[in-house]
Amino acid sequence: MEREIIICECHSMEHQIVVTYENDNNDPTVYLNIHLTKRPFWMRLIYGLKYILGRQCGYGAFDEIILNPKDAKKFEKISLYLSNEKPV
Repeated sequence: MEREIIICECHSMEHQIVVTYENDNNDPTVYLNIHLTKRPFWMRLIYGLKYILGRQCGYGAFDEIILNPKDAKKFEKISLYLSNEKPV
């Protein structure tokens, strides 16, 4: 198992993607674990109540990660790994 971390250009550790490469029985798989920003208790409570009452945003909950051109190689590596090609 191999791991890589992509950190947002703003350098906040809350904005990161952890890339995990696995290969079971010659079946390449990539997992992207995206950190969700924590909110204060009252904001989470209000959001939870809205969710229970069915009044959440139709598009879901989002945050952002600003990518740097140097991260392109990491995404290229993911693509090559999944297509069973050798990374550059």
